[in-house]
Amino acid sequence: MEGGAHPAGTWVENVKTGELGRLRVSPDDTDGRRLVADLWAFPGAQVLGEHVHDHLDERFTVLAGTLDVRLDGVESRAVAGESVEIPAGTAHDWWNSGETTSSVRVDVTATPDSGPMAARFLEMIEVAFGLAKLGHTDEDGKPDLLWLAPFAMEYRDVVYLTKPPLWVQRALFGPLGALGRALGRRPADPALHGPGAPCEIPAPAGYDEAAEGWMPPTASL
Repeated sequence: MEGGAHPAGTWVENVKTGELGRLRVSPDDTDGRRLVADLWAFPGAQVLGEHVHDHLDERFTVLAGTLDVRLDGVESRAVAGESVEIPAGTAHDWWNSGETTSSVRVDVTATPDSGPMAARFLEMIEVAFGLAKLGHTDEDGKPDLLWLAPFAMEYRDVVYLTKPPLWVQRALFGPLGALGRALGRRPADPALHGPGAPCEIPAPAGYDEAAEGWMPPTASL
């Protein structure tokens, strides 16, 4: 993947899943092993489904609002001041079922036995958010099958969904991934990555880094 890294201070959004993010610590400053971001999850925000990161530990610290989390099948709700630890290899999912926007600090760290996995994680986010911006997903932010298969194969070292079973994904996504790439659906395309990528946006109007508790207007996504 070419295109350069996003520096700290970069803003990204997923227009379909209701996520707005600002990079606080870039993988470019940590040898690719850690990133820290501020995440604003709008009411109804959700990710693509239950998933696993084999080589990444995550911590979600709720600064305002609430965050619903499922860890190994157990659901809970974290409130402001609470943190959720997600060890590598743990099946998990999160969403915001509240009526207000939630502010969450996200810390992603590569496991000791892995490489620059936080950098790979950010590349994956660039593609997922970028495809939503470009109209290559459904209204829930899920890519169409001929994008999903190459995406799943490209980033299988970073993330995989728990459904369908992994053996089904491998059997299905291998040939579909090859077909998707042959049709030009290439997650490593430099146009999807780095400064100026489709996922990137200017800082929202009124944002003040020094002001604690800043919240974006709901209409920004």
